[in-house]
Amino acid sequence: MKRFIRFAVCAALCLALLAADLCVVHAADSFYSKAEMLQIKSHIEDDVGESVYAPVQGACTDGKYAYFTIVNGGAQVSKYDLGTWKLVDSKAISNVGHGNDMTYNPDKGYIVIVNNVPYYNLVSLMDPDTLQVIRDVELKLNIYSIAYNQKRKQYIVGISGSYDFAILNDEFKVVKKIKGVKTGYVRQGCDCDDNYIYFVQSNGNNLLVIYDYSGKNVANIPLTSSHEVENIFHVGSDFYTSLFYYGISVHRLGFSSSTAITFTVNYDSGEGYGEMSPTVVHYGSQTPLRKNTFTREGYFFGGWLVRRDSDGKVVGYRAGSSDYEWLSEDKVYHYALYDDEQMVAKTVKFGSVTMTPQWIADRYNIVFDSYGGEGYIPPRTVEYAERDYLPDNAYVKEGYIFDGYTAQRDYDGRIYGYRADSDTLEWLRPEDVDVAYRYLPGEQVERLTYEGKVTFTAQFKYAYTYNKSGTELTSYIGVDEKVHIPTNDGKLDTIAKGAIKDNTTMSELIVPAGVTTVEEQAVVNCSELCRIYFEGEFPASFDAFSVIDAKQPVVYQMIGDQPVWIGFLASPEDVQLLRFQATELNAHYHPKQRSATADNAIK
Repeated sequence: MKRFIRFAVCAALCLALLAADLCVVHAADSFYSKAEMLQIKSHIEDDVGESVYAPVQGACTDGKYAYFTIVNGGAQVSKYDLGTWKLVDSKAISNVGHGNDMTYNPDKGYIVIVNNVPYYNLVSLMDPDTLQVIRDVELKLNIYSIAYNQKRKQYIVGISGSYDFAILNDEFKVVKKIKGVKTGYVRQGCDCDDNYIYFVQSNGNNLLVIYDYSGKNVANIPLTSSHEVENIFHVGSDFYTSLFYYGISVHRLGFSSSTAITFTVNYDSGEGYGEMSPTVVHYGSQTPLRKNTFTREGYFFGGWLVRRDSDGKVVGYRAGSSDYEWLSEDKVYHYALYDDEQMVAKTVKFGSVTMTPQWIADRYNIVFDSYGGEGYIPPRTVEYAERDYLPDNAYVKEGYIFDGYTAQRDYDGRIYGYRADSDTLEWLRPEDVDVAYRYLPGEQVERLTYEGKVTFTAQFKYAYTYNKSGTELTSYIGVDEKVHIPTNDGKLDTIAKGAIKDNTTMSELIVPAGVTTVEEQAVVNCSELCRIYFEGEFPASFDAFSVIDAKQPVVYQMIGDQPVWIGFLASPEDVQLLRFQATELNAHYHPKQRSATADNAIK
């Protein structure tokens, strides 16, 4: 039922999480603590007859071959087979300056070479088959590195003289400039894939600096070599770089965007006791969570609540959704809980998450609040998994009718109800509640709260309804035995047809002064009604048809604070007697009115 709290410790949820985990990528602050470097090719300068002092600068790949620029006075491009790392071709090229970085554009079919020194705003386009420069392109900014992403149809360029970088379209027009992190290292080459941008930097040690496309610095990874790193490129998930020292070499990094990124699972007792060691998960590799060893007296473990450390969001469901996601607390309808020893693989791509036990009290309390009414309903203690039924209402409030209970749980103050424009029941912060749900006596409830108590507060609605001007009583739905119609701040002058009907509890009806009209069938089918009191003058409109199917009531007129019997209401003849008696009473108790009546008669 909608009105039940669906607490997510069921097996179906655990199976769903086991099957998928969360594949949510979010910037955090740690990949591997360092990336090992495996040498796969050494002395590449020897292949082209250069001295050991000829440094490799730019490098790139087309997926089948790797290309390097070697600079020693002039520049030379070398082409290697990636499968064998054997030299395929090598040619001297001119007018490419320092040749500081390279990238391959498969959409255009050419290699782009960054000239850098001395032509900082110039790139040269080269045919990968002939290793001949096709033409030069002048940019609107000075750059030192370049990479191309085919999916995005964009270039990434490092801006000379700074740690900033820019995104260009495939026509080399600036799309966006991004502020980079000042590491203090010397900027070298760059690379990019569909998700991240990679810069290699050197300064006695080497550093791989990683950004996402929003410009957030997601990781800085030391590279395990003190020799100067020059460039970076990748094939699939394998990243390569070349180092300059006595014997120029190519290394594969012990880092992969899909397999080597890790995240840490920390465990917090959440008011419990004990300690648990973290779990390190290689992204994409199925890894079990540790079995809970935390304890808390009077509570049992109900699953792990998952919180992302980078922004505090939790894994849960939105209202009306069956898909779990990372949500801020004010958006959570239900938490999605991880089970003991559940397999995780892609909870976050890197960074850390904290698992906190969802502690569930063995039992909780249900208490009742009269909210200004009278009466008493004793509190009760309920086992967490026990079904309970709300007791009969024992609260009354004069002039009002009981209209159900609203529920509020003690431990977080949330109220059960609806948001605006939603038909899904939730436990909501008070400020988010548009309509609070009304529980009724006898309604089944279970698993209402994890701890503490739930307060059921009686709600009442006014028993009287008036027309827009406030002059007519149009409805009474109360259950009082003695019904004293309010004057509605002196506005009331009419009891409308059907205003009081089908009432089985009212035995007395008091009509206030100021009411001059009681319409036909104003009071219908009131089986216990036996006394009617008029606080003002007897209305001329009141007759035998004003009250239908009552208990042949006795009619009184109030003189001061004393009721004076004026007759029975049973037939038209009785009404005539009532009017005569009322006139006599008024004449006796109100002489001024009698004189005025006599004067009118003389006229």
